[in-house]
Amino acid sequence: MTPRVGRKSAIPPAEVEGLKGNLAMTSIPDLLQFLNASGKTGQLLLEKQGDRPEGRTYFSAGALVHATAGPAIGMEALVEMCGWDRGSFAFYDNVLSPKVSISMPVQQALMEAIRVLDERRREEARPARQDSERSQRMAKSTRTSTDVLEDFLKVPGVLSAVIVGRDGFVIESAGGSSTVNIEDLGAALANAINGVEEMGSELQVSKFQDLFVEYGRAVIMCRPAGDAIIVVVAPDASKLGIIRHKVKPLVDELSQIL
Repeated sequence: MTPRVGRKSAIPPAEVEGLKGNLAMTSIPDLLQFLNASGKTGQLLLEKQGDRPEGRTYFSAGALVHATAGPAIGMEALVEMCGWDRGSFAFYDNVLSPKVSISMPVQQALMEAIRVLDERRREEARPARQDSERSQRMAKSTRTSTDVLEDFLKVPGVLSAVIVGRDGFVIESAGGSSTVNIEDLGAALANAINGVEEMGSELQVSKFQDLFVEYGRAVIMCRPAGDAIIVVVAPDASKLGIIRHKVKPLVDELSQIL
């Protein structure tokens, strides 16, 4: 069916009673699909809300033929209006469109408008996301090894966290344990780690990445971080899963600091 197009309204809008409501109760795509399915001819007026322009869409026997939103016309106006979620609307029957600016089916036009709108929103959100990531990196770069070790103690089950040099000396520690002497721990681990690394070299199975030892009154977990070893002490293995998961990013952060 050829859309009806006229230069002025067939019936003055003020004298017409039609579909009215608020966008808080429905959406513009739903409204346009309803008018399409109903085979309506007329004008859907979207009242200005805040700094948004007034929007108008025109239908002819259910076909969407024209749209305006401020200076935007056609698909550009439809994209603009599909992003609106506030304001009021009213449909005026038998108001003829002044021109034809949209020539595709309603469903196709809506899908294209929503696709364009989503792309624009992603582009708008990208700088804010990049700024947020940059701020996080800057905040992270100002953290010291002491700050990171304190975060180890926030992990459920961790009693102490220790940075041990390859020579066995304790570089820094946080927390404590009544069952493990931190200074003795450093010296003992240096010998153990050297043995583990030598075994890895002989077996040609790459570098040492993780060492877990469970004793009767303590669990000791070791991971390399740069030129040092990060040691975590826990009372038992009941929370080992969450400990290993939570401390990995902290070990990675320490590797950047050390």
